[in-house]
Amino acid sequence: MNAKVYAGDSIRLMIPGLVTARTLVPYGTKLKGVYFDGYPQLVKQLGSQPIYEVKTEKDIMVRMRDGVRIAVDIHRPKVEDERFPAILAWGMWGKDLQEAVRWLADKPQPYIDSPFWDGTMEAGNFMYTVPRGYAHVIPDPRGVGNSEGGEERTDVDIGLLHKKEDIYDLIEWIAAQPWCNANVGMMGPSSYAEAQMAIGADPPPHLKALHPDECPTGTGDHFHGIFDTMPYHIMYGRHGNDSVFPVPNYPYKVKRPELLDLPKEELQARLEEALNHPDIKYNSKWYSYIKYPLKSGFTFNSLLNSFHPRPGQPALGVSPDIDKIKLPIYLGAPWGIRLYMFGAFEAYEHVSTPARNKKLIVYPPGYPPRPYTWYHDEIVRWYDYWLKGIDTGIMEEPPIKMFVMGVNKWRFESEWPLERTNWAKLYLHPGGRLSTDSVSGKPEPDRFTQVAPYKDPAVCCVTYRTPPLVEDTEITGPVALYLDAAIDKEDTNWMIDLVMVDADGNRQLISQGHLKAAHRALDQSKSKAYDPIHPRQDPVPVPPGKVVRYGISLLPAACVFKRGYALELIIRNQDDVLSRLGTWGIYMLPFMQTVTHEIHFGDSHLLVPHIPAGQKYGLKI
Repeated sequence: MNAKVYAGDSIRLMIPGLVTARTLVPYGTKLKGVYFDGYPQLVKQLGSQPIYEVKTEKDIMVRMRDGVRIAVDIHRPKVEDERFPAILAWGMWGKDLQEAVRWLADKPQPYIDSPFWDGTMEAGNFMYTVPRGYAHVIPDPRGVGNSEGGEERTDVDIGLLHKKEDIYDLIEWIAAQPWCNANVGMMGPSSYAEAQMAIGADPPPHLKALHPDECPTGTGDHFHGIFDTMPYHIMYGRHGNDSVFPVPNYPYKVKRPELLDLPKEELQARLEEALNHPDIKYNSKWYSYIKYPLKSGFTFNSLLNSFHPRPGQPALGVSPDIDKIKLPIYLGAPWGIRLYMFGAFEAYEHVSTPARNKKLIVYPPGYPPRPYTWYHDEIVRWYDYWLKGIDTGIMEEPPIKMFVMGVNKWRFESEWPLERTNWAKLYLHPGGRLSTDSVSGKPEPDRFTQVAPYKDPAVCCVTYRTPPLVEDTEITGPVALYLDAAIDKEDTNWMIDLVMVDADGNRQLISQGHLKAAHRALDQSKSKAYDPIHPRQDPVPVPPGKVVRYGISLLPAACVFKRGYALELIIRNQDDVLSRLGTWGIYMLPFMQTVTHEIHFGDSHLLVPHIPAGQKYGLKI
């Protein structure tokens, strides 16, 4: 049989020893189909240079339309007779924490490899932007620090933290200041990107462009039904060296979670359902959040809603008005990070920004270092054009700039998926083989039994691998797994890894996918063959023992598998919570039942976006 023990630490997320730098490309150079050692920048005109000293004004109290005042830090050039464009970094992590960029910017902490990687250091390096002629404005949203309006709040109140009216009012206040030339942009990853996506649908007059980096916010279409514990661990300081979300610097009252206000009988039924579910009942950490709702209203609401997901429920990474965004936008995301990948690609596809004003950069796999200081030259090039009118050359570059794994180089693309894609099926075969050949006969299914992890934390899996490739083979684009399988329970979690195995046996994560079996229904109106989409609706139990088809979207990917390398597919139903990533809080809620899985052969296949080299259009493995 093909079953084996899965070890999360045997697969790399980051590329060891990779140093990211830019490559300056002279204007007029050929760009199509060219690899660059660093992220390429077409140089048409010299951009802003570092000629100004930094002046900082702390805790400027700015009044919002309802009278609430928020505290704002303004970092700007130390001159009084010039006006400058402003870049607003609006996010939840506390403006006073961001001051540490002064002494930490030259000490970047790499993800996973440093115990001091702090994902809350995300408002950007004002010591880079300000000398180049920008005001860099960092507020505390209402209810954070010295900003008013937090006298009564839930623990993580996303609506309060990214309140559109407040962002609107602050932008218009900035534009009216004597040091501002009335042109305002925004920057920052994660929470700072969410704020941009929130205001972008109904922007104030002086907001000229957006740069939502590491963007988690899209349509939310890539719903998989498994409760992801990562947002909780980020908010509560369990992810790397993240600090806990900021609160007011004054006494405040904790609001009741909104789901406690459900009708009494409905609330009681939903509480009993959650508390008796094995995933909660046998996991005391999450059981406690149902029993003690005021401990974290954010977690209580999220957990209860996960049992009965619905369109329109409050959810991280979902913008119902994304198609109303028309501003120039430059999105960013790193390969392999589920918090950002689907959101950034969804946003790139669905915003209504004219194609000529829309860009996407995709970084090497894994989170970039913190503090957030990398790629600031790209941000300045973008805003030199939109806020200063300097034709740096950025707008003459193809719209997509991406890192390609395997060759570990960068290139430009013009569309997504790539027009030259040759979609190919890699069939799962007995004996753990993955091949373009169809399956012969009617072989017995593979089986693996995952014991409930509170009984045994070892993670079981089955794997399927191509033979060593006889030529360089590129897989770039959306990826989907179509799996014919049976289980002996009414539900399971399907977790999928796509891995590059080099000639020395080193394994690099290329992509991942997830699907709760009870949420296998497809949204036919949104699904594509390469991108199966599942609706937010009540779970539908799986008939035990029945072979069922599952369509699972994997994160977009870009990788050249070199000659002699292999592509490996891993199927499991648990994350390795004891791995490095697991101990950093990167795991799905464990499935707390023992379940046997059968993988049936015949039409179970991985649909991959093969990018042919030259005139070779067929993929044969």
